[in-house]
Amino acid sequence: MSRARSLLLTVTLFCLSFLALSMYRYRDEFRDRSLSNLSNEDSGLFGNLIHAGGLDMWQGDTHVVMGKMGNETLRAQLGRRTWYLLHVMASRYPEEPTRSEQDAVKNFLFLMSRLYPCGDCAHHFQQHLKKYPPVVASRHALEQYLCNMHNIVNKSLKKPAFNCTEVHETYDCGCGPDNVRYTPRI
Repeated sequence: MSRARSLLLTVTLFCLSFLALSMYRYRDEFRDRSLSNLSNEDSGLFGNLIHAGGLDMWQGDTHVVMGKMGNETLRAQLGRRTWYLLHVMASRYPEEPTRSEQDAVKNFLFLMSRLYPCGDCAHHFQQHLKKYPPVVASRHALEQYLCNMHNIVNKSLKKPAFNCTEVHETYDCGCGPDNVRYTPRI
Protein backbone atom coordinates (compact mmCIF):
# COMPACT_ATOMS: atom_id res chain seq x y z
CA MET A 1 0.00 0.00 0.00
CA SER A 2 2.83 2.36 0.89
CA ARG A 3 4.56 1.54 -2.37
CA ALA A 4 1.36 2.30 -4.32
CA ARG A 5 1.04 5.70 -2.59
CA SER A 6 4.66 6.47 -3.32
CA LEU A 7 4.19 5.55 -6.98
CA LEU A 8 0.99 7.61 -7.19
CA LEU A 9 2.72 10.64 -5.67
CA THR A 10 5.68 10.23 -8.03
CA VAL A 11 3.45 9.99 -11.11
CA THR A 12 1.33 12.94 -9.96
CA LEU A 13 4.37 15.11 -9.32
CA PHE A 14 5.86 14.15 -12.69
CA CYS A 15 2.62 15.12 -14.45
CA LEU A 16 2.42 18.41 -12.60
CA SER A 17 6.06 19.17 -13.40
CA PHE A 18 5.42 18.43 -17.07
CA LEU A 19 2.37 20.69 -17.02
CA ALA A 20 4.30 23.51 -15.34
CA LEU A 21 7.14 23.18 -17.85
CA SER A 22 4.68 23.22 -20.74
CA MET A 23 2.99 26.33 -19.36
CA TYR A 24 6.37 28.03 -19.03
CA ARG A 25 7.40 27.02 -22.54
CA TYR A 26 4.20 28.42 -24.08
CA ARG A 27 3.90 31.44 -21.79
CA ASP A 28 3.88 33.91 -24.69
CA GLU A 29 0.56 32.46 -25.88
CA PHE A 30 -0.97 33.31 -22.49
CA ARG A 31 0.55 36.77 -22.06
CA ASP A 32 -1.97 38.41 -24.37
CA ARG A 33 -4.94 37.16 -22.38
CA SER A 34 -6.40 39.62 -19.93
CA LEU A 35 -8.81 39.61 -17.03
CA SER A 36 -11.05 42.15 -18.75
CA ASN A 37 -13.80 39.61 -19.40
CA LEU A 38 -14.06 38.44 -15.79
CA SER A 39 -17.43 38.76 -14.13
CA ASN A 40 -17.59 40.32 -10.68
CA GLU A 41 -18.32 36.89 -9.27
CA ASP A 42 -15.13 35.43 -10.78
CA SER A 43 -12.82 38.32 -9.96
CA GLY A 44 -12.62 37.38 -6.26
CA LEU A 45 -11.02 34.05 -7.11
CA PHE A 46 -9.10 34.68 -10.26
CA GLY A 47 -8.57 38.44 -10.28
CA ASN A 48 -5.48 38.23 -8.09
CA LEU A 49 -4.30 34.80 -9.20
CA ILE A 50 -1.66 33.59 -11.51
CA HIS A 51 0.43 36.53 -12.52
CA ALA A 52 3.78 35.02 -11.57
CA GLY A 53 6.47 36.27 -13.91
CA GLY A 54 3.96 38.09 -16.10
CA LEU A 55 2.18 34.82 -16.88
CA ASP A 56 -1.58 35.18 -16.87
CA MET A 57 -3.17 31.74 -17.05
CA TRP A 58 -6.71 33.01 -16.80
CA GLN A 59 -8.57 31.80 -19.88
CA GLY A 60 -11.69 33.90 -19.40
CA ASP A 61 -13.91 31.18 -17.95
CA THR A 62 -13.92 28.44 -15.37
CA HIS A 63 -14.01 25.67 -17.92
CA VAL A 64 -13.66 22.15 -16.57
CA VAL A 65 -11.67 19.93 -18.94
CA MET A 66 -12.75 16.44 -17.81
CA GLY A 67 -16.17 14.84 -17.96
CA LYS A 68 -18.29 13.26 -15.25
CA MET A 69 -16.69 10.33 -13.47
CA GLY A 70 -19.23 7.51 -13.35
CA ASN A 71 -17.53 4.96 -11.09
CA GLU A 72 -18.29 6.10 -7.53
CA THR A 73 -15.70 3.77 -5.99
CA LEU A 74 -12.89 5.17 -8.14
CA ARG A 75 -14.19 8.70 -7.62
CA ALA A 76 -14.00 8.28 -3.83
CA GLN A 77 -10.55 6.71 -4.08
CA LEU A 78 -9.32 9.58 -6.26
CA GLY A 79 -10.72 12.09 -3.75
CA ARG A 80 -8.98 10.49 -0.78
CA ARG A 81 -5.66 10.35 -2.62
CA THR A 82 -5.98 13.94 -3.82
CA TRP A 83 -6.69 15.23 -0.31
CA TYR A 84 -3.71 13.21 0.95
CA LEU A 85 -1.45 14.84 -1.66
CA LEU A 86 -2.77 18.33 -0.87
CA HIS A 87 -2.37 17.93 2.89
CA VAL A 88 1.15 16.48 2.63
CA MET A 89 2.08 19.27 0.20
CA ALA A 90 0.82 21.83 2.72
CA SER A 91 2.73 20.15 5.57
CA ARG A 92 5.94 20.58 3.54
CA TYR A 93 5.17 24.15 2.41
CA PRO A 94 7.62 26.79 3.72
CA GLU A 95 6.89 28.62 6.97
CA GLU A 96 7.73 31.88 5.19
CA PRO A 97 7.08 31.30 1.48
CA THR A 98 8.39 33.64 -1.17
CA ARG A 99 5.95 35.42 -3.48
CA SER A 100 6.88 32.92 -6.19
CA GLU A 101 6.10 29.98 -3.89
CA GLN A 102 2.76 31.53 -2.96
CA ASP A 103 1.94 32.03 -6.64
CA ALA A 104 2.93 28.42 -7.36
CA VAL A 105 0.37 27.08 -4.86
CA LYS A 106 -2.35 29.33 -6.26
CA ASN A 107 -1.45 28.22 -9.79
CA PHE A 108 -1.54 24.59 -8.71
CA LEU A 109 -4.99 24.91 -7.14
CA PHE A 110 -6.29 26.84 -10.15
CA LEU A 111 -5.01 24.22 -12.61
CA MET A 112 -6.30 21.41 -10.46
CA SER A 113 -9.75 23.01 -10.50
CA ARG A 114 -9.70 22.81 -14.29
CA LEU A 115 -7.91 19.51 -14.89
CA TYR A 116 -9.15 17.29 -12.07
CA PRO A 117 -10.19 13.92 -13.55
CA CYS A 118 -13.69 14.12 -12.03
CA GLY A 119 -15.53 16.91 -13.85
CA ASP A 120 -18.24 17.28 -11.19
CA CYS A 121 -15.63 17.45 -8.45
CA ALA A 122 -13.60 19.99 -10.43
CA HIS A 123 -16.65 22.20 -10.88
CA HIS A 124 -17.51 22.00 -7.18
CA PHE A 125 -13.90 22.77 -6.26
CA GLN A 126 -14.00 25.86 -8.49
CA GLN A 127 -17.14 27.03 -6.72
CA HIS A 128 -15.45 26.56 -3.32
CA LEU A 129 -12.34 28.42 -4.54
CA LYS A 130 -14.53 31.32 -5.69
CA LYS A 131 -16.18 31.55 -2.31
CA TYR A 132 -13.00 30.89 -0.29
CA PRO A 133 -9.87 32.13 -2.12
CA PRO A 134 -6.62 30.31 -1.26
CA VAL A 135 -4.71 31.44 1.84
CA VAL A 136 -1.03 30.80 1.20
CA ALA A 137 0.88 33.27 3.41
CA SER A 138 2.48 30.51 5.53
CA ARG A 139 2.53 26.76 6.08
CA HIS A 140 0.05 27.00 8.93
CA ALA A 141 -2.28 29.22 6.87
CA LEU A 142 -2.23 26.81 3.91
CA GLU A 143 -2.69 23.76 6.15
CA GLN A 144 -5.69 25.35 7.85
CA TYR A 145 -7.14 26.60 4.55
CA LEU A 146 -6.97 23.14 2.95
CA CYS A 147 -8.30 21.46 6.10
CA ASN A 148 -11.27 23.83 6.14
CA MET A 149 -11.85 23.26 2.42
CA HIS A 150 -11.69 19.51 3.03
CA ASN A 151 -14.26 19.87 5.81
CA ILE A 152 -16.56 21.87 3.51
CA VAL A 153 -16.39 19.01 1.00
CA ASN A 154 -16.85 16.44 3.79
CA LYS A 155 -19.97 18.27 4.97
CA SER A 156 -21.45 18.26 1.46
CA LEU A 157 -20.74 14.50 1.27
CA LYS A 158 -22.22 13.97 4.75
CA LYS A 159 -18.88 12.83 6.14
CA PRO A 160 -17.49 13.78 9.58
CA ALA A 161 -15.36 16.89 9.93
CA PHE A 162 -11.64 16.59 10.59
CA ASN A 163 -10.07 18.32 13.60
CA CYS A 164 -7.92 20.97 11.91
CA THR A 165 -5.71 21.40 14.98
CA GLU A 166 -4.26 17.95 14.17
CA VAL A 167 -3.72 18.41 10.43
CA HIS A 168 0.06 18.96 10.52
CA GLU A 169 0.75 15.93 12.70
CA THR A 170 -1.68 13.74 10.75
CA TYR A 171 -0.16 14.52 7.35
CA ASP A 172 3.51 14.68 8.32
CA CYS A 173 4.89 12.31 5.71
CA GLY A 174 8.21 11.73 7.47
CA CYS A 175 9.91 12.90 4.29
CA GLY A 176 12.79 14.59 6.09
CA PRO A 177 13.46 18.16 7.18
CA ASP A 178 10.46 20.25 6.29
CA ASN A 179 12.06 23.64 6.71
CA VAL A 180 14.71 23.28 4.02
CA ARG A 181 14.11 24.32 0.41
CA TYR A 182 15.37 21.90 -2.20
CA THR A 183 18.40 23.03 -4.16
CA PRO A 184 19.30 20.75 -7.05
CA ARG A 185 22.96 19.81 -7.46
CA ILE A 186 24.37 20.71 -10.82
